[in-house]
Amino acid sequence: MKTTALIALLLVGPASANGLDDLRAALAPLQGQGALHGIYEARESRTELDAKPAKAPETVSASAQVDEDANGFQIRWDRALLKRAAEESNPAKGVKKNENLTQLIGSSSATRVANALNYAPQLLKFLANGQLKSERADTWQGKPARLIEVQIVPQEEDNDKVKVKVKDNTHLANIWLSADGVPLAANVSHSIKASFMIFLSFEKTSKEEMNFAVVANRLVVLKREEHGKQKAPGTDSEFKNSYTFSPKA
Repeated sequence: MKTTALIALLLVGPASANGLDDLRAALAPLQGQGALHGIYEARESRTELDAKPAKAPETVSASAQVDEDANGFQIRWDRALLKRAAEESNPAKGVKKNENLTQLIGSSSATRVANALNYAPQLLKFLANGQLKSERADTWQGKPARLIEVQIVPQEEDNDKVKVKVKDNTHLANIWLSADGVPLAANVSHSIKASFMIFLSFEKTSKEEMNFAVVANRLVVLKREEHGKQKAPGTDSEFKNSYTFSPKA
């Protein structure tokens, strides 16, 4: 009887990994050693909800050539674009100042763009505190896929200078995986509520939608769209942003 049970156990073998384990295993070797070239485009739109009188959304967009190889990482903005940004942020007398384009170019830093073009390390870090909620067979763009739902509760960080009390900081991700565990797309919902200095508070709810591809041994975010609302002292706004990367041979 004992022999029969042992044989049955050996035939079953180790328990199969779940979707989150497969995802982590697929991300680990994607370290981005290969050369990559393409066009990075950013578009941001913001509406001030508490503006009186009401204002139309402020929208700004820009694109740049991105090149990465053994010699380094480079973002090349068009000279005409940089000139326009400088003129709008420091206009002639009588012309309203507009720093939206300057801020967009500034926020599209080498670190931020490089992370989007080699996203596996960032996604692994995000999933470090992840808990698998469910998984099931599904489709993505008409092809078979596995859909996993992961809840993330980040660890709180101490801040000696500003006492921040976090009331809510949760993230729920739906991630579509290929047969080998590589992520194809993801939807991530964020909810953050915090208070600081006793009477001040901050709230932000948003949703990200991302499409991925493996290029040059790296996980590339081909498209990321985010929209949501945030409320902080002196501002109450909603936003809708889009960031894309088009690889070139």
